[in-house]
Amino acid sequence: AAGEQIVQALRLAPLGTSELGRFGAAGQRWSLSEFAAWADAVLEARRFIPPEPGEAEVVILPMGQMLGRDFAAVVVPGCDDIHLSASPEPEGPWTAAQRTKMGLPTRADLELVQRRSWDDLVNSYPCQLLWREKGREDEPALPSPLLRALQVAGLSRNMADPRQLQKLLFLPLSQPQPQGKDLPITSVSASGYEDLRRCPYRYFALRQLGLRESEEIELELDKRDFGLWLHDVLRRFHEGRPSSADADELDRWLDQCAQSSSAASNLDEAEFLPFQALWPNIRKAYLAWLGGRETGEAAFESAETWLEQELGPLRLVGKLDRIDRLPNGAPILIDYKTESIDKTRRRIADPGEDTQLAFYAALIDADDAQACYLNIGERGDIRELAQPNLLWARDALLGGIQSDLGRVRAGAPMAALGEGASCEHCAARGLCRKDFWNQA
Repeated sequence: AAGEQIVQALRLAPLGTSELGRFGAAGQRWSLSEFAAWADAVLEARRFIPPEPGEAEVVILPMGQMLGRDFAAVVVPGCDDIHLSASPEPEGPWTAAQRTKMGLPTRADLELVQRRSWDDLVNSYPCQLLWREKGREDEPALPSPLLRALQVAGLSRNMADPRQLQKLLFLPLSQPQPQGKDLPITSVSASGYEDLRRCPYRYFALRQLGLRESEEIELELDKRDFGLWLHDVLRRFHEGRPSSADADELDRWLDQCAQSSSAASNLDEAEFLPFQALWPNIRKAYLAWLGGRETGEAAFESAETWLEQELGPLRLVGKLDRIDRLPNGAPILIDYKTESIDKTRRRIADPGEDTQLAFYAALIDADDAQACYLNIGERGDIRELAQPNLLWARDALLGGIQSDLGRVRAGAPMAALGEGASCEHCAARGLCRKDFWNQA
């Protein structure tokens, strides 16, 4: 039926094609975009009207429009005090006196009509009256006063609940203890091993079983989108940076890279405007930091570099935001962060907990490597926070990876041990059922 109406709207039927010959404009040629625009305008102006099915089996009506109609049975949802008030609130901003002067129905009039409609409904048809115990935002809801009046009047015998009462045994849940020994682990990334350290069950569910949340369509841009955009801008800037450019040329080139990245990412200009407003300060601060850094003779080598490293039966994999080199060949590993400076400081406070930089040092496999986080603040504050105990953290991390994954392969239980923020934003929380464990 919908296809037939589309054919008629676009005049694609044989009769429609012959009719077009009477119009002088019908002989002109259209480009694909012009034809698509015309077809879009025609279809937007029409509305699909499904054919009449004959006599409807189910009719949806407001309660006030049921008078004088004949139905075999009626289902009335929303018989709670929120949706079915005994005394409806009059619409409009007018007071009771103003409504009387203008001849508008008062609250008493509306209440009388409501009660008459209700009485006619419950006395004329076999009814099923339904109501919720909680409202839309989980607030408590009570049965409507009209429904309670029925019960008080002794008419509840005509409203038998067709559901059967069942007794459910309380079965407390215990902490799951799955084993991942039958799910082979061949490669490990920094984020993957971080999941294992925070919560073994999370690693089991998301990494070994490969479970994922259903992707939601997010229309609004957030800080993560800004971070991805900034990573791409700096990659473009360093990879195509003109040689021997002065400060003004670098400024123009960095701004050009920002525009190119925005165009390539198809970012909505209106939604990205708050982040775009931060860009001038960030651009100025980054170039100032870069000028001071290059006086120390550190030179850019690569960006978004994919590296792999063998570790016994495992393969370590990861992508480094940026690698610089000193004149003596020592690598400097840089990871960009757009988070708060306090969060970045907490990353390096305990070398044994700093998984990311230690993992990158293991990937580069150089004993003279250095590593740092480059915190890029929204206000244009650029802070370089180095990990002074990088090699110790790297060696400890490698030992931990071999030990932890060895225990997984040996069949150690992968319990849900996550706490705090790790659980609040965990995609596997609905699987481990942490909120329903028996703590006794």
